[in-house]
Amino acid sequence: MSKMTRVSLIAVTSVALMLSACQKKAEGQVVAVVNGEEITLSELNAEIGDLNIPASADKTLVRAEVLQRMVERRLMAQAAKDAGLDRDPTYINQERRMKERLLVSLYGKKAFDTVEVPSQAKIDQYIAAHPDMFAERKRYRLDQLMFDIPSDVNRMKELDSAHSMADVIAVLNRWGVQFQRGTGALDSAQVPAETMKRITALPPGEPFIVPNGGKAVVSVITASEPIVLTAEQVRPMAAQAIRNEELNQIGQQRLAEAKAKAKIEYQTGYEPPAGNNAAASVVSEAASNSAEALPKAQ
Repeated sequence: MSKMTRVSLIAVTSVALMLSACQKKAEGQVVAVVNGEEITLSELNAEIGDLNIPASADKTLVRAEVLQRMVERRLMAQAAKDAGLDRDPTYINQERRMKERLLVSLYGKKAFDTVEVPSQAKIDQYIAAHPDMFAERKRYRLDQLMFDIPSDVNRMKELDSAHSMADVIAVLNRWGVQFQRGTGALDSAQVPAETMKRITALPPGEPFIVPNGGKAVVSVITASEPIVLTAEQVRPMAAQAIRNEELNQIGQQRLAEAKAKAKIEYQTGYEPPAGNNAAASVVSEAASNSAEALPKAQ
């Protein structure tokens, strides 16, 4: 094949691709075409499904408004690509992270579908074994303050000797650290049982610290009240909790299997701490963003 023939074929192919893009039509399963990019009916339905649309809403109007929003978003995304932002390292890193989280989420959902609904006997056993979640569930009122964790985290050990909120404030003032003070609440069902036991075992007025990202939240229990649940509420909650725990076990097992088969190489100084073999849940993927409440070290 001559060079001229190859060039001609490339030119013809390019023209064919351009014509194909121009010929895309908004019909059938394609509800809109934006500069040659299709928006499908399944995409539109998924977008609507993520919204909390009242049953009484005009579905035709909602569909039109949501589609218009998708068209406008697509236009802005195309403009961002034209500006080269899809090649920006920040975009590339965030895109990879979002894709990984989505895959992990879908992997967890697929696993959840395989977890059987627990029997009534198993539900009853679970309810009896977790009083903090059901029969003895409580809401604790909290006096709280929040501050930025010092760059030298070892300074946090100074708070071990603080046995009241006044003591904590005195330490923070000595550090010259600003803080915000307010009130909060703690539901005993939302905290791991062992952690809840450690919190409630503290002397009255004793602070406990919850790390939350780069912040530290110091809390003191000021009051409590029971949360009364009916049998109709308790059983579905217990069944869901059992399935979540089983799903977490599946996630830990799958992660352990993946690690066992994987070849992972770390740069010196970036290795995980020795003995750090705990497999995080595949479903929660890094345990959401809320840190577990832990009483301060005694």
